[in-house]
Formats: sequence, structure tokens, C-alpha cells
Amino acid sequence: MIDKLSDIAIKLGHRKQESFNFLKNYDHILNNLRNTNIVFFEIGIGGSKNAKDGGHSLRMWGEYLPNAKLYALDIYYKDLIFNERTKIFQGSQIDKNVLNQIHKESGNFDIIIDDGSHTNSHQIETFKILFPKLNNGGFYFIEDVQTSYYLSDGGDGFYLKNKKTAINFFKEMIDKMHQVEHENPYSKPDYYSKNITEITFFPNLIVIKKNENLQKSHILLNNRKPVKGKSFLLFRRHIKEVKYFFHFIKSKIYYLLDLLKI
Repeated sequence: MIDKLSDIAIKLGHRKQESFNFLKNYDHILNNLRNTNIVFFEIGIGGSKNAKDGGHSLRMWGEYLPNAKLYALDIYYKDLIFNERTKIFQGSQIDKNVLNQIHKESGNFDIIIDDGSHTNSHQIETFKILFPKLNNGGFYFIEDVQTSYYLSDGGDGFYLKNKKTAINFFKEMIDKMHQVEHENPYSKPDYYSKNITEITFFPNLIVIKKNENLQKSHILLNNRKPVKGKSFLLFRRHIKEVKYFFHFIKSKIYYLLDLLKI
């Protein structure tokens, strides 16, 4: 049985149904939000420089989310007719002023889809700007992340650990989400550690769910594994701290080596 979003896409002749399996993934994740009063933001309207072309995806989302307020951004001016629930802005997806202007009007978002330039640096910078503007319980989608392997888009299909690619940036979010489980007393939680509870990697699509991360470690205490037993307890704690410091220095050396590779 075909999912509801794909059914709408086929009816509207939306090309993504033919090219990727994004829509069934979207429907699986967002089906429970369909009839709620949410705020939706899509980056990238399509149609290139033609002001009268594009908006196919936005129309699909408008039908799928009948009670949502929809906002969209494109680098090119768009002269498209939508209903009163939809508003289109022009500007760069990494322009903080433009994004702040949209946010000032819309308030926090519940769904953000980055289907913009697909340039790696843009995907990363846009996420850094917009993720704090996502409501708890909201979802952030990055489409077409296969560009992480395309040289022309700032990707790297040769050195797959290149930190400048979007996929590797979001792989690090997995580590941040598990920060409480780092046996490393030098590890400190950051904004992403505290506000990401789910990350899903599909082919060419990444999904991040925002929520307060309240996960606690059942093994570690303050990112340390407790020293058990009573004999020579202070001495063994001291040895463990020395061991931690050694691993900390070693990690910094590995970090520098990774920078040299890039």
C-alpha cells in the first residue's frame, strides 16, 4: 500500500517520487503530525532562475499538512501563487539576517527541510543557524547528502573522514548525543549533546530530532568509570587519572593528524 505523501506526490506529478525514496521516510516520521497546527520551513523551491517555475514540493507539503503554516526560502525570486498559509522569501540559506527575519515572522519551526544548494558548507552552516530555532519534538531534514562525496560540492569521495563534509559533521552528532557515555573526564556537553535525541541516516537523507536529551549513564559517573574496591583506593584513582590524561593527549595528537590529512 502506497503511503499518503507518495500518493499526493504522484497526483501532483512531483519528480522526487521517481528519483528517491525520501517520501516514504518522510511519511513514516511525520504521519502523526499531519493534522496538527505546526510551522513548516523548506529551503529550496526549485525551478532555478525562472520566477514562475518551482514550488512543486511546497504544494505537496501544503496538501499533506493541511493545518500547517508553511514558509519557504529560495536564492532566486519566485512569483508563485499559493494559499494564505504559505509565504515565500528570497535569500541565501546561510544569510543569518534573512533566516532571522523569517524566524521573527514565523516563530520556532516544527519541521525544517534543507533542500537548498546541497553544498556541504551550506548544509552545515544552515543547520548551525536554524537548529536552535526548532521546537522540541521537531525534525530537521537534510536532503541530497550524497554531495558529501562530490568534489564539486565541497565533498570528498577519496578521504571519507574529511571533517568538512556534511555527512561527517552529522556523524559527529552521534558522538555528541552519547556524551554522557564518554569515559573521558575532559568531555563536556554542548548544545547538540543536550538537544538531540535521535539521528537517522537514510540513503541521501539525514533526519535529526530535537528534544531535551535527559539520558543518563548507568555505568559512568561524571564521565569516569568508578574505581571499585577498598584497598589502595586513592592510589588506584590517581593511576586512573594519569591514564585518562594520557588518552587525552593521544586524542589531541590524532586530531592534529586528521587536520594534516585534510
